[in-house]
Amino acid sequence: MSTRDYPSAGLTIHWDDAVCLHSRICASELPQVFRPAQKPWIQADAATADEIAATIDHCPSGALRYTRDTDGATDAASPVAESSASHSAAPGTPPGTARAAGPATVHVHENGPLEVQGEMTIVGADGRVLRASRRQYFCRCGGSANKPYCDNSHLRVGFTDPGLGRT
Repeated sequence: MSTRDYPSAGLTIHWDDAVCLHSRICASELPQVFRPAQKPWIQADAATADEIAATIDHCPSGALRYTRDTDGATDAASPVAESSASHSAAPGTPPGTARAAGPATVHVHENGPLEVQGEMTIVGADGRVLRASRRQYFCRCGGSANKPYCDNSHLRVGFTDPGLGRT
């Protein structure tokens, strides 16, 4: 797992490339900040902290997160300061506000991954904690180069849902 931090005035952007689905939602919503074809691909100072937070709150995989600065220092340890789509609050709650933990739900995407939402810790076969998350997409097609996480290989391999996504 490789997480990179991109500090700016007001917040620090955290990107975990190991779980990124490359949906490009961030680039379409805030192209001056998220520029996949350039290095570095994130320009954290190209928008306000609130604009960046609002965009990160739409990240479907939780690969993008942020911590808000408090009194000029980033408080990465505070669950209230950290947010992402996987850490999103109830509708109407300000960005960066933690939500209460609830039961996990699993959504089977037709011809795609399993989306798990809720408090979770992903533990490897060796017992090592791989990731703590509130939303994660897991490979169902078997083609991911980043198992257990989905990397959108289902699109490349033409994965067809064997019926698990239908009720």
